[in-house]
Amino acid sequence: MNQEEKAKYYDWLLSKHRDIQQKIKMVPKLPLEQTLQDINSREYSRENQNKVDALNLSLQRIDEEVKRLF
Repeated sequence: MNQEEKAKYYDWLLSKHRDIQQKIKMVPKLPLEQTLQDINSREYSRENQNKVDALNLSLQRIDEEVKRLF
């Protein structure tokens, strides 16, 4: 892969990273009162936590791919 292709791929990965971060921000959190009362201080319902975990895994894979580029 030449430098130009790497640059385009990097830009694409960066775009995907931003999209996933935006999706994480859009996942509804539990009300603050409920979070503070929870022993584990969970911010998300179990279902939403699974979504956030999957999205974070995608971010981690993107980060690993970026490291392989350089």
